[in-house]
Amino acid sequence: MRISLIISTYNSPVALEASLKSVLRQTTTPYEVIIADDGSTDSTPEVIGRFAGEAKCPVEHVWQENKGFRLATIRNKAIAKAKGDYIVQIDGDIVLHPDFIADHAAVARRGHFVCGSRVLIEKELTGKIFADPSITINSWTNGISNRKNAIRSQFLAKTINLLSPSKLKYRGCNMAFWRSDLLAVNGYDESYLGWGCEDHDLVARLMNHRIKPLQVRHRAICYHLWHPSSKKEDTFQRNNDLLEATRRDKRIRSNDGLDKYLNGNITL
Repeated sequence: MRISLIISTYNSPVALEASLKSVLRQTTTPYEVIIADDGSTDSTPEVIGRFAGEAKCPVEHVWQENKGFRLATIRNKAIAKAKGDYIVQIDGDIVLHPDFIADHAAVARRGHFVCGSRVLIEKELTGKIFADPSITINSWTNGISNRKNAIRSQFLAKTINLLSPSKLKYRGCNMAFWRSDLLAVNGYDESYLGWGCEDHDLVARLMNHRIKPLQVRHRAICYHLWHPSSKKEDTFQRNNDLLEATRRDKRIRSNDGLDKYLNGNITL
């Protein structure tokens, strides 16, 4: 199975470097890494260039001009570029457990998409990681929240989800999809501008297409670096209204999505 790892970023080169360092430590190398860049104007290209020089797989930097928060758009452009048959999606402020890619490969099932969890890294530890991206994290590390999510165990992954299922949560920072399923629903809906709900809309349309969610706990572990909240109430309400319409109308395909980047006529 060829796994394309897509990492979204915007003007956060220090966090991105920590994330990319964790990609280098993977026990299973992804088929390719695609950086989905929503208009960075800082040292992000230099960080990616250094990573590409060390990586054991192809690395591509997909950039678009900064016209505000357009995460749905840049993810679509990265998906269009992807050559793998399975997409693992994270954000550029995510540090990966060494078995993150291996675990995603192990749990992938046709007819399903994967929703993973995250471990929250507190502010002080985030600063230490920025100073030294080689720092490794585990369930015993001081400075992490929701510590139970850091426990990697195949036994727990199988039994706890069966005995104690939790409410399904969709974390755009740790999700995985078959690329063919993304094509079927036309990827992300680019009507979602600004912060909020674009990942929930994609999930709703996949489920309307009878692609089932698979929640993964205690495997495919990742750590979320601390940063100030980016939630914007002014865009969230508008985007939430769009999401409610998708659910109400049981919509499957986006009218403004991935297909326009697949015909070779639009520059990415």
